[in-house]
Amino acid sequence: MGVGLAMPFSSPLALLGLLSVVPLIILYMIRPKPRDLPFPSTAFILEGEAKPSASLSRLVTDPLFWTQLLVIVFLVIAAAGPYTEGRGIQGEHLVVVIDLSASMEASFDEAEAIFLRYSSGQDRISIVLAETIPLLALREGNEVQARSAFSALTPRAVSADLSAGMVMGRSLLGAEGGQILVISDFISWIGDDPEVTRGLIETEGTGVVFVDTGGGGDNVGIVGGWIIDSGGIANCSCLIRNYGRTRTVPIRIEGPGGTTTTTRTIGSGGESYLTFDASPGITIVTLEVEDAISSDNRAYVSVPEVRPRRALYLGEEGAPLAALRSISGIEIGRSGDYGGFDLVVTDDSTNDGQLNRYVYGGGRVVYIGTNSSASPEYLPVRIGGIVNESAPLWRRNPAFTGDLHLDEVVVKGYLQASPRRGSVTIAEANGVPVISYWRLGGGTVVYLGLSQESSDFSQRPEYPLFWYKMTNWLTEVPDISESNRKTGEVIRLGETALVEAPGGRISTDVLLLDRVGVYRFQGRTIAANMYDPVESNLQGGRTLNLGSFASGRTSEKLVRKDLSGWMVLIAAALIILELAILRRRGR
Repeated sequence: MGVGLAMPFSSPLALLGLLSVVPLIILYMIRPKPRDLPFPSTAFILEGEAKPSASLSRLVTDPLFWTQLLVIVFLVIAAAGPYTEGRGIQGEHLVVVIDLSASMEASFDEAEAIFLRYSSGQDRISIVLAETIPLLALREGNEVQARSAFSALTPRAVSADLSAGMVMGRSLLGAEGGQILVISDFISWIGDDPEVTRGLIETEGTGVVFVDTGGGGDNVGIVGGWIIDSGGIANCSCLIRNYGRTRTVPIRIEGPGGTTTTTRTIGSGGESYLTFDASPGITIVTLEVEDAISSDNRAYVSVPEVRPRRALYLGEEGAPLAALRSISGIEIGRSGDYGGFDLVVTDDSTNDGQLNRYVYGGGRVVYIGTNSSASPEYLPVRIGGIVNESAPLWRRNPAFTGDLHLDEVVVKGYLQASPRRGSVTIAEANGVPVISYWRLGGGTVVYLGLSQESSDFSQRPEYPLFWYKMTNWLTEVPDISESNRKTGEVIRLGETALVEAPGGRISTDVLLLDRVGVYRFQGRTIAANMYDPVESNLQGGRTLNLGSFASGRTSEKLVRKDLSGWMVLIAAALIILELAILRRRGR
């Protein structure tokens, strides 16, 4: 193996630190060094002879100066990153794809033993974490670094995309190639079939080996959850399934409303439903059992806190007012100054300048269209008459109507309206907006063009729910569905934010919900639950061809050898010598 004699630096600008020897030299030249010397009278005879400078003599003869000078030099060179390069043999690159799905909790000790066995003696190791999306834990580390990185890993409350992890592993190997080791229980996965992906990778000459950790075991878990928001109090249901022997399961429910306990006896392969009410805040359901997976033994319910709100209703008695009155937490006024209310609902067709200023100042208005001859300027549409014909209702934007069946509403007539620039049409009839909104100044205006006489919307059971969702959306009350998510989901925060997660605080702009528990960030509170009947079932699994590595291949390439460590060791030895010199001088 030929090695070049030149010693380049990875950070050559650090060599500017050598300028620090200048102050050291100046210090030694001006530092007084008094000594007791005999003074013979004949010394005057030598007065005319030339003598070397005392300061320069001290620099040349003082070993402490040279020791300190060399310490500075070697430390600066170490900081500059000296290295040598040459053609040589570099060891095989091993990429380990480790399954971190919830089911791996039952066999993770075996997974670690497998990793230690295969990583022993490897020159370069990369580690890819197979979760919902693959994550890189280590890139081309040595054996010590790889073992340290692996020891910090724990299974997460997600399913694993093994194929995506293998594809990332192949990209890490690059043109140089190497081998891929996949450690998994192979009980379940998401994404493409791992065997198909392995076949594609092996056609490129890369060996892929599957190692089965075993897995299996009895498990009981919460595999489903549903929440119905009834305004303030949420009605919740959980599905508990038993993947093992018959057992009696103690259950604890604790939250703002207090703590209750119950039990369920569930047969092998059986299931049981649990229903309860959850008050605003966090409610926790716990199965107090010892089983193979802990992630599915808890479920969290987050019910948003709703502050009291005030709504001003300007109009006649009717379905809209009845719907408003059905919403808990809203105080309804029939008169008063606009500024004292969070929301104004009006079917008054007059162009009220004061209401216009209220909207621009940040107010929220719901305008119920009843008069075809009026079209206030603050509306997101221009009203220009009435259409007396039936038409299907078509949703164009979900907004606050996502789970409502608007297509089932019977429309017998509607106001002729055209959208203003910047408005958003939620639902339309024959291309005419009948539900829309826009942001005006600092406020928001919602237009409802479906009157009680022109459609059956107000007679449908979903009508109060429509008003509940719309008022919450307008007054910025979090949607309960947005506050309760499944693990494995990815939330883009829009900016780097500090997140209080179940595993501790993290700073990120893309949040992966990979643990069961509560996440708090940007003023929001989200509960994440696994709810995965496939991942909780350890009775399945599939026998796969484990495969084998390709015959050992090594490649000759340009190898870089870092010399910084040697420079630091030499500097440390010189510092010890310096201390010895100072000790001998009694300092």
